[in-house]
Amino acid sequence: MSCMQRTVLEWATQWASRPPIVASIAYKGGDGKSTLAREVAYQTGSVLVDFDWDRGCSSRSMGYRHERYTHAPLLEALEKRETPTPIKGKRKADLIPSHPDFVNFQPDPETGADALETWARTLRRPLMIDTHPGGCDSTYAALKAADVIMVPAVFAKESLNALEGMLEELTDHPLLIVPHKVQSPPAWARKRLRDMVRKFNVPVGPVVSMETWIPTRTLNVAVCSEPVAKRAEAYVRQIDKLVEAVINYAG
Repeated sequence: MSCMQRTVLEWATQWASRPPIVASIAYKGGDGKSTLAREVAYQTGSVLVDFDWDRGCSSRSMGYRHERYTHAPLLEALEKRETPTPIKGKRKADLIPSHPDFVNFQPDPETGADALETWARTLRRPLMIDTHPGGCDSTYAALKAADVIMVPAVFAKESLNALEGMLEELTDHPLLIVPHKVQSPPAWARKRLRDMVRKFNVPVGPVVSMETWIPTRTLNVAVCSEPVAKRAEAYVRQIDKLVEAVINYAG
């Protein structure tokens, strides 16, 4: 067993009340929250709960097609107040998939948070919640339940505007800023992020660099499941550092 595997195992089993819950949240689409959620979920052995109902959601990226099935596990679990059975992932995280109708059947934040905590206890597994961009009931449910909240920070004007609005609203939550898609950011953008971090006193995790080949991948497995790919080595090391940061912050 590697040092990373031992660290993750200890982290997942040390919690007395329930396994840890992590959320990946961004108020702007396209900042990479879903990619981070999928990779960290895989590396930590977490069940990925997909709260994003759009076509670009993690469920679809991982190969799940809701139109092939007559049942919607997420919707049925919330309606019946039961714990859903995750779909077993091969070289990717186990998944509780989303559904397009979730947009109209989101639980209120309190009910949703209670459900997530119950699922973590019943499954005896850490959860990773991938949310819909922006603020909505299911995102606030994830915020209430999460022990750590990964927030990607992309060095672009619109992304930093959205990040600042999010920090102003959510200063009392356990946020961890993750500089993401980093590739020679301009000085003004670095300064703006530094100023936000100081103003809101939010911790910053390790940098995850821009990898232009990731959006072009056709495989629906986790990048971190491809150790033989030379191009992925640096990226996997960065995700491992992010996993350590999440574990240390939650702990």
